[in-house]
Amino acid sequence: MPELVMAQLDGGTWRMADHRGQVVLVNYWATWCGPCWEETPGLVRLSRELGPEGLAVVGVAIDEGGREKVQRFVDEFHVPYPVVMPERMSQVEFGMAGVPTTILVDRQGRVAKTYVGAVRQADFSEDVGVLLKER
Repeated sequence: MPELVMAQLDGGTWRMADHRGQVVLVNYWATWCGPCWEETPGLVRLSRELGPEGLAVVGVAIDEGGREKVQRFVDEFHVPYPVVMPERMSQVEFGMAGVPTTILVDRQGRVAKTYVGAVRQADFSEDVGVLLKER
């Protein structure tokens, strides 16, 4: 996985390098994306349930509507994980087939799986669980 460094919605900086040793779900989404609305509650639960076991989730908002719209979405869903907003047309979005797109990264920083479209929490849980067991 390329080194990602992105500005967080709350003003901090999120760095992929800070999560080496964790399993990471990088979820690309947008407020205008219906399937993203369906998928987010499962990601919120997954983050709360598996975060203590070594899962890190980051939401990458690719909205053009501004921070306020993204913040309303985050507040409505009570998103506990960091949400970042990359620069438009950055390398972060290069080659994305659509939203939502989620990239599962193993503890060594390697891409284990890429999901395009909404994914059920149970499917994420199964794949993340396998990687969490690896040391």
